[in-house]
Amino acid sequence: MMFAVWALVEIICAALICIFLFVAPAQGQSRSLVANQPIDINADQLEIQQSNSLAIFKGNVIAEQGHIKLRAEKLKVWYKQSSEKSSQDDVMVGGTIIRIDAIEEVFVSSATETAQGDYGVYEIAKQRLTLSGRVILTRGDNVLRGKKLVMNMATGQSQLSGGRVHGRFVPPKQKNGAK
Repeated sequence: MMFAVWALVEIICAALICIFLFVAPAQGQSRSLVANQPIDINADQLEIQQSNSLAIFKGNVIAEQGHIKLRAEKLKVWYKQSSEKSSQDDVMVGGTIIRIDAIEEVFVSSATETAQGDYGVYEIAKQRLTLSGRVILTRGDNVLRGKKLVMNMATGQSQLSGGRVHGRFVPPKQKNGAK
């Protein structure tokens, strides 16, 4: 049983590495800088449901790698047992992770950018990150708000939608004497 727990911890770390590898380039950081950093995960509780192929981190979850931090109240990681067959539509990164859900007060930050919402889903095979609820993105003084963000991590294309979308773009400050 203890071996199974450590194997699952390795799976979860691989999943978080996938998230950090895709978030870092979107936030202007090098993939290699992030990939070479250790991942620290802290939570009040970890529940493993092997029969459901599910690991749940609960309570003040904080995952950090380098300057990138993910916070949420709950983090669910769905995986396939290594003995399960996968279809072409379920291509796994690392061979096992299917999906990661970050639930309640989701907040991702780097040195220069933040993204927050009520619920986040990362679908590994589709390389798609969806953030929903009260979505707020910031880069410096620039702010985007909406109800749903869908980001294709492979192409970098994203769409902010859901009711009215608001953007505030602040021009860079000019140096003294510049016109």
